[in-house]
Amino acid sequence: MPREKTDGASMADARTTYVLELARGCSYISSTLSSDTRSSAIAEVLGEFRELYGEREETLFRKLLAEELQRRGKPVAASEVLAFRFIGP
Repeated sequence: MPREKTDGASMADARTTYVLELARGCSYISSTLSSDTRSSAIAEVLGEFRELYGEREETLFRKLLAEELQRRGKPVAASEVLAFRFIGP
């Protein structure tokens, strides 16, 4: 996977590579009922992604996840995914 390229081909390749993670993450985040549970779900989804693929791929995954949430009519969740920051080292 190319390092953080965001051209159309790279985004399409990443979308294909992470299709399961995107579907699960969007479903999980979309199912939350409050801002607290949404924040926890975002932390869990991004944390699990980091464990599987590393921090380097996370930026691209966040963009794809936010696009998918936006497409599903969840603009607040999409914004929170892009703004989320892990605390600690």
